[in-house]
Amino acid sequence: MDRLELATEWATALTEMVDADHPLPARELDELIASVVADPSRAARAGARLVEAGYREADCLRVSTSVLAAGLLRLTTVDETAAAIAALATGFAEALATRPSDALVVADFERDLRASEARFRELFTTSALGMVISDLDGGSVRANEALETMLGHREGTLLVSSVDELFHPQEREYLRERYDELAAGLCDQLHERTQFVRADGETTWVRIGVSLLRDRDDLPAHHVTMVEDISDLYLLENRLSYQGTHDPLTGLPNRQAFLSRLEEALGAGADVSVFHLGLDDFAVVNDGISREAGDHLLRAVAQRLREVVGDHPGVIARLTGDEFGIMLVHGPGGLDVGSIAAEINEVLAEATYVDGEGVAASATIAVMSLPSPTSDPGELLRATDIARRRLRLQGRRQWCTVDPEQNLRYREHYRLAAGIPGAWENGELDLDRWPLVTLADRTRISTQALLRWEHPRFGTLGCDRLEQVLRDTGLGVPLGHWALRHAAQHAAADDSALYLELTPEQAADPDLVMVVRRVLAETGLEADRLELGMPVQSLCSPDMPAEENLTVLVDIGVRSVLTGFGRSRGDLACLEDLPIQTVRMSEHVVRRLAKPDPAALFTRATLGLVPMVREVGISVLVTGLTDPAQATWWADAGADLASGPLFG
Repeated sequence: MDRLELATEWATALTEMVDADHPLPARELDELIASVVADPSRAARAGARLVEAGYREADCLRVSTSVLAAGLLRLTTVDETAAAIAALATGFAEALATRPSDALVVADFERDLRASEARFRELFTTSALGMVISDLDGGSVRANEALETMLGHREGTLLVSSVDELFHPQEREYLRERYDELAAGLCDQLHERTQFVRADGETTWVRIGVSLLRDRDDLPAHHVTMVEDISDLYLLENRLSYQGTHDPLTGLPNRQAFLSRLEEALGAGADVSVFHLGLDDFAVVNDGISREAGDHLLRAVAQRLREVVGDHPGVIARLTGDEFGIMLVHGPGGLDVGSIAAEINEVLAEATYVDGEGVAASATIAVMSLPSPTSDPGELLRATDIARRRLRLQGRRQWCTVDPEQNLRYREHYRLAAGIPGAWENGELDLDRWPLVTLADRTRISTQALLRWEHPRFGTLGCDRLEQVLRDTGLGVPLGHWALRHAAQHAAADDSALYLELTPEQAADPDLVMVVRRVLAETGLEADRLELGMPVQSLCSPDMPAEENLTVLVDIGVRSVLTGFGRSRGDLACLEDLPIQTVRMSEHVVRRLAKPDPAALFTRATLGLVPMVREVGISVLVTGLTDPAQATWWADAGADLASGPLFG
């Protein structure tokens, strides 16, 4: 039943009782009910309004209290309904008292007031909610049967001298203060979530609503406490809270809980160290045995980390799938983070068996020791994550401490990598075109195209830096396609040959041949005027298609260049096994020989290597030359092609 339906029922009941001077329409009664729902004490005005409208018979009050008692229970709480009925009767009586001609009605009112009180007592007795009536000082406690059942008492055996005895000991002082505030008029109602003491001494979670019962003079007389058992709800909330802060597989706190604990420790000024672990090659277990075996290993890792930490103050968490975090608080003697990192890998190396297979783990660990109390926990984990991933590039089962300066450089690097898509879209990426000349007479025979980035903050970033950044993106191959097409368009327009070096990723691209054919067709550049450089490391990798790409490209007329020559054992093997037409000396070799020592073994080895390559009909290219002395030395050594700032 909504409010308007209740108002209509009330108006109908009053009309059946008496033909009033000024009948109250349902609309006005609806407004009165809205006022009562908002504040039960306003029901006194509704009682007075009945008298003003001519509803002065005792039966008018009786049907009003009957209709409203049933209807308000659907719109408000039990205690609010009881307070409203009492206020309605009080307002009705006071209005009648001011009308001498209605003295007889007052007597009838007193009778109906007693009837209303009887109905309230019945409500108290039969309510499914627990109810307690107590004096303002907490004494003279009377509880209904529902509360006795809720607290595990047999009927009539809940005997306490004060309502305070029902409260949990830790809550008594606080709740007594709140009850006193209600009695003093400092608040209209009291709502709390607390614990009551059961008959067996245990506690149960309840939600209470407390109101004042007033006497006939409208003075506070008693507290009425409504009690709802929320133990099941409390357990459910606790379970949901646990699930929201813990990893279901290992039972460890999750990343969010770890960050919260770390923030608390830093805020308290504690000296801590944070260990960020990443399991090495965890996918081997998942893919080689089963996902169930992987889950078994993760649970074993969690248990062994608990053993390492022991009773040491701190927290262990599972941060992501195969990453764990440990925060340890330093004791008076400090903390040997190296020993702890070593111990972690020692315990993880012990096999745990699943389906007859013994599996184990190792971890790459980054440690942030004694971070500043003002450190942001999320940024701290970001720093350890970067250090851990960079360390893993060097091998497995290692640990390191975070170097703040190095971390800043890494962050700058990853920021650049993240910004490449926008830079490409905004036209910040372009090509430098360097002349490629013969060392003998400086004749320009080709143009070398190199990517560059005109960064709005860092200025011009050259091809070497850009290649490093591209390794951490998925754009190396598509950007290589764009560079090839862009450079080929320029070369065709200038009627010149083009030299472009590929990264290992681009050299192994399965679509490389198709893209080259398409670019040649679209731009009109002839195949024999295109030279593509392929890195030694990509051609020495047996599982990559770079070697096949090279062979097909040479077959269609593209000229081949082996880049990075002079640093790998596979250099000479590539010359024997593959159709190489030119080798480009490694940047490392060129830098090392910027000021060559004639007596040095490296210098002598290079002087012997260049003629050997030339003897089999392969040209030698040197790039990045900046000094005439360099050009002269390489020309004397037997190199025949060069590029770099020296030549324009």
